[in-house]
This record gives sequence, structure tokens and C-alpha cells, in this order.
Amino acid sequence: MLSLNIKTELRSIFRNYWLASIAVLLFVLCFYAGWNGTNHVSQRKENIAQAVTAMKEADILMATQLDSISNGFEVNLQPWWYPTSPTAVGDQYPRVAAFHPTSLTFIATGQSDMFSHYIKPIMTGDSYTLGFTELTSPVSLLMGHFDLAFVVVYLLPLVIISFSYNILSTEKESGSLVLIASSPLNVSLWLLQKLSVRFVVISGLLSLCLGLVLIFNGNNFNAKSLQLFTTIILYSAFWFALAYLINLQGRSSSRNVIVMLGFWVVFVLAIPSLASQWANAVYPVPSRALLVNEMRSLKAEVVKEQDKLLDDYLRNHPELIGVNADSDESLRRTQQYFAAKDMVEQRIQPLLSTYNTNLEKQQTWVSRFAYLSPAILAQNSLNHLAETSSEHYDSYRQNVRDFAEQWRDFFLPMTFEGKIFRKEIIGQFPEFHFDKTAIRSPIPINSTVLLVLASGLLIVGFRTRGAHEMEKIMQ
Repeated sequence: MLSLNIKTELRSIFRNYWLASIAVLLFVLCFYAGWNGTNHVSQRKENIAQAVTAMKEADILMATQLDSISNGFEVNLQPWWYPTSPTAVGDQYPRVAAFHPTSLTFIATGQSDMFSHYIKPIMTGDSYTLGFTELTSPVSLLMGHFDLAFVVVYLLPLVIISFSYNILSTEKESGSLVLIASSPLNVSLWLLQKLSVRFVVISGLLSLCLGLVLIFNGNNFNAKSLQLFTTIILYSAFWFALAYLINLQGRSSSRNVIVMLGFWVVFVLAIPSLASQWANAVYPVPSRALLVNEMRSLKAEVVKEQDKLLDDYLRNHPELIGVNADSDESLRRTQQYFAAKDMVEQRIQPLLSTYNTNLEKQQTWVSRFAYLSPAILAQNSLNHLAETSSEHYDSYRQNVRDFAEQWRDFFLPMTFEGKIFRKEIIGQFPEFHFDKTAIRSPIPINSTVLLVLASGLLIVGFRTRGAHEMEKIMQ
């Protein structure tokens, strides 16, 4: 009976124009989304490459200027921008701290349309005011980007709904359910077989589309590719399991599609939106404008006590004590500036801690809601595979801030000791490295939850309806 049911269902599917329509639709959606995501990643790579090229050209120019100065020639620069000054070099020739995309970045835009992908920290800059945000179109942020994650999370459930909402109701409305009822068949098992066939067909089509898109983008099939396929198949399994449970209720086709679309609105739109809004309301993040205003007020205060601040700063950092700056007014002003800057950073730290703490609480709050919505679970997994998740950009910001301190500390001793910057020091510049080891993957637990949800719906449905309830369904 099982093989006969599967053969009958396959014949029914392949004779129906719906399969061809869905196949064309999936191919078009996947390839357009892949192409769109690839363009976004290409633009990101180009921007980073241009920044790196400009940095290398600036280094060559600096080396040429240093040679000219050492040979007694004049250079067309203001005296305070001469590359012999460590402070001038630290400000005018920064390194590029870049967040490079990976081979799977094109599948999910995630947070990448909201943040910059490279920063150039300077010596006199403040690490807590580094600009990570981009000037992004508000319309683009509202509508989002059409990427593979959008196709999977938002559109794939609609495709599944259109392919599975009326399996039992169509048999009932056409009168063929009477024939099925005349056989000793468990209706739950019969429906499960038919939905399993459709699940395999849709999963096969989707896997073929994704495989071709990955090959088109030059990706090799590896562990990350396997995680991508697993996440999408489990997400599809949840929606098929939901269709299984709703079909077993014995309602009409129109009623089934309304109920399933209602679940789509709840899981895909309502819960993610409510989670975000509640997180902002419960754990509000201090305004960036407040941070900037507080910083300006503190700077105005510390300017009045620069001499005392410098003495305290050198007392706390004896390794920076160098030449006596009393005879060099310019050097003393530079030392006072960094002493005041250090004091401002210490006083602004409580506000920064509040900002970071509330941001972490917001993310924890949203992660709790993730278990109520398979859409959030799938989106989080896809963002992690694409390395465009909030966790990746939080880690990137922290790495950049650490590098900004490292860059400043490289030049600070030379500045306080009144040393001359020389050409051979260029090769000793610190370089930025993005350490991703602290980022934990949510994919194992997300996949487990999706599997449990799909299995739970199947178990509930299988135990709810049996062969003895066929008459009730037919009413």
C-alpha cells in the first residue's frame, strides 16, 4: 500500500502544472537572489580593495617624503604634517581594519547593510566614537535586500503552503475520499506519505537550485554548505509538518489556506517584530548623541586642568616619561592632549558600559523569542553562515577598538619621548587581524529546535487522527 500511495502521488504531482510552475519559480527566485547578493558582496570587496590600495599608495608617498627630508630637500607640507612627526604619521597614514566577506556572505545581507566594512583608526581618534554605521537608504533598510535568506525565510513557506494546504480537502471535495475510506487505511499515515513525497520533491528542487547558485558563485561543497542545506531542509520540514497537522483537521481548502497564512504571519512577521520592539522598550540603548555631548562636556572640563592631568598621567604611565617638554611648547601641548584624552575615556566608560550592557541584553531578549519562531531560527543560522550576524559585527567592533588602542600605543612612546619618525619604522606598523574565535555558532541548537518542532507537529498530528476518525473528517 505504501509503494502504491507513493507512486500515485508522484504521478499526480508530475501531471499537475503546479510542479513546473513551482520549479520555475524556485529557480528564478534563487538565481536572482544569488545574483543580487553577489553584487552586494562585490561592491563590498571593491570598497575594501580601494581603501587598501589608497593606504599602500600613501605609504609609498610617505617613504618618498621621508627620503627627501633626510636628504635636505623641502616637501610641500605644513610643518605639523611632516612624516617625521609620530603624531602626524599616526593620523595621516592609518591602517585599514577591514571585515572581509566570505564565500557564503552573498546568501544573507544580515547586518552588512547597516555597518561599515572597514575602519581607519587614527592616533588622536577616540575608539568609542569610531563610525561603524553607513549612510544607508532608509527605504532600503525598511524593505530589506532580496537575498537567498529572504527567499528561504519569507517566500519558501508560501511556496510550501500553496503546494500542501489542500491535499486532504481536495480528496474530500472531489468525492474520492469515499474510496479511501472504504479501505482499512490510517488517514494520518496516508496523508503523511503524500506530504513526505511532496517534501522530498520540494527539497530536491530547492537543493538543486541552491547547488547551482553555489557553483555559479564559485563555492566548493564543504561543511558550511552542508549546514546551509540542513538548515533550509529542516525549516521546510517544519512548514510541511504544520501543513500535515492542519490538513488533518478536515476543514475546507479555503479554511486551510487562511489558517496556514495566519501562521505564516505570526511566525515570520509578528513574532520577530514584537521581539525587536519589546527588546528596545525593556532595554533602551543610550543615545549616541548623548554620548557625543557627554564627551564634549568632559573635554571642556579637562582642558581647565591640563597641567595636573599631565602630571597624573605620567605618574600612572612612567614608561612614557621621556624628554622634558617644558622647553618645547608644541610637544607639551601634545602630551597634555593625550593626558586629557585618557581622562575623558575613563570618565565616559560608565556610559559606554551601560550602552554595551543594554545592547547585550537586547540580543539575549531577542534570542529567547527565537524559539517561538522558526523564521528567527532559520534567519539566525543563515546570518551566521554568511558572517553577517549581530555577533560577527559586535566582535568586529571590539576588534577594531582593540586595534585602535594598539595603533595609538605604537606611536605614543615616540611622541612623549620626542623621537623622530624614520622610514625603517614603516615595516613595524601593527596590522589588523579579525579574531572570530569568540563567536559561537547557533546552528547546532537552532537545527535541533527546528527538528524538535517539526517532529512534535508530526507526532501530534499522527496521534490526533486515525482510521477510525475517517467518518468525522468526511462530514
